[in-house]
Amino acid sequence: MSEELNSQDVIKIVLLGESGVGKTNLINVAMGNEFDMNSVSSLSSSFTKGVYDTGNKKYTYFLWDTAGQESYRSLTKIFIKNSKIVIFVYSVENYQSFKELDYWINIAKEELGDEPIFGIMGNKSDLVDIQEVNDDDAQQYAKEHEMKIKFTSALAVHKGVRNFLDELILDYIKKIDPENKGENINNNDNNIKLSPLKKVKKKKKFC
Repeated sequence: MSEELNSQDVIKIVLLGESGVGKTNLINVAMGNEFDMNSVSSLSSSFTKGVYDTGNKKYTYFLWDTAGQESYRSLTKIFIKNSKIVIFVYSVENYQSFKELDYWINIAKEELGDEPIFGIMGNKSDLVDIQEVNDDDAQQYAKEHEMKIKFTSALAVHKGVRNFLDELILDYIKKIDPENKGENINNNDNNIKLSPLKKVKKKKKFC
């Protein structure tokens, strides 16, 4: 797959963040699946493969879910190699997950430089009563790091998750192909269609 991922027509997207911030469910709802109330923290990395069609060109994408537990952090650089888009996820009701964004951003930039499209997602925005991260503080943080930010909820705002993913993919396409403005994309109520092909799990083998 490494050779395939070096192609500009292939978009590797990785979600990074602490365990429990909801990365797996964000991917599930972005792909049109149901929110899983019984979802558990990922103990390995897996990806969903699909196609993004701009109307005049098709791009293959790999949407990677990664484990956030500290014991798996040493593997992060392996899984993010060749990423074109990186989304840093925190939970608005968990201030520690917001503080740890510094760690994830540093890891990503050490491995990838400033070439990818970076974005920040504040998940669980429906939990207003127990919110610990102020939206204004998060917006200022994103501004300082020159990244787009989206406050959303994998449980309550499915379209918000999908739209942010669409937006970052289109930013990448425009970056590598300025002539492709995306005018021909089938854009129905700002919800560009991503077509999933299959989901494949990749687990790290230990001796």
